[in-house]
Amino acid sequence: MIRSPELAGVALPPNVASRGVIVATDGSQDSDGAVRVGLALSRRDNVPMTLLSVVEPLPVYDADGITAFEVDRLTSITRESREAAMRAQHDRTHPGIHEWPYTIEVGERVRTILTSADREAASLVIVGLGAHGVTARIFRRETALRLIRAATVPVLAVPTYGWGVPHSALVALDFTRSSEDAARAALDLLGGEGTLYLAHVTPRVPIPQGDSRPWEEVVASGIVPRLESVARRLDPPPGVQVEYVTLHGEPANELLAFADQFKIDLIAAGAHGRSALGRVMLGSVSSKLVRSAQCWVLVAPPVREHAEEIRRIGSA
Repeated sequence: MIRSPELAGVALPPNVASRGVIVATDGSQDSDGAVRVGLALSRRDNVPMTLLSVVEPLPVYDADGITAFEVDRLTSITRESREAAMRAQHDRTHPGIHEWPYTIEVGERVRTILTSADREAASLVIVGLGAHGVTARIFRRETALRLIRAATVPVLAVPTYGWGVPHSALVALDFTRSSEDAARAALDLLGGEGTLYLAHVTPRVPIPQGDSRPWEEVVASGIVPRLESVARRLDPPPGVQVEYVTLHGEPANELLAFADQFKIDLIAAGAHGRSALGRVMLGSVSSKLVRSAQCWVLVAPPVREHAEEIRRIGSA
């Protein structure tokens, strides 16, 4: 567990990381950004950061295949290799830090990470964005997406080059409880200063006959007051500037384009859908963001009534 000694005793406002963060890493460069961001948040907010790496055991076959003893031996070798990778990650990301405690556990990756988050009472899980594409899906390497589907705390996925703390956040709001939770989590991650963009994406629909106003004005006239209502409930501190954004088209594509154009640090969304099965099988805005984003992606967990169903499906 890594703590920031120079901030010890400083009273800070409670935020999403107030109970500490779990950084899940495999020691590879794909998770370097998650490690750097996790430590930066830990230092800023004076909270503990736990570095966790999970080694998945090899399956045990029958007597004609690999024996249980051989499986244990191979798992031990994999663990030793992971320890070397963790030391190499320290040298790449924070060579000036002498103490570098970490935990290596053996088990199913997603379940072990979430169990650790529960045990540590962590408020945030940070992970690398990792591999994308069909191959990653087939071989179940989309750890970030699998975590998001099963987590009961916010999950922050960070690309390999990520560093520091966020200064701007774009929130995808559809005015559901889950998306508003994402807005609150994003606001908390800003740490009291920065820019919070509250965005709603509407499909392109025909302008009502006889309405001479531009299409954007027709949409914004109904959306902006609702965004302002969300902002009032969030009650951002004076150091956070709130901007309202109305976008039109396919939600994930529009959000990604806006984030790229304005160099926004992170995109936040809620993990929700028509049903747990439908969300997992058909995908969602949050899934598309994780699979396509070049910036950080923060996803708030689903509302409580769907959490257990989603956790079961996501870890299957």
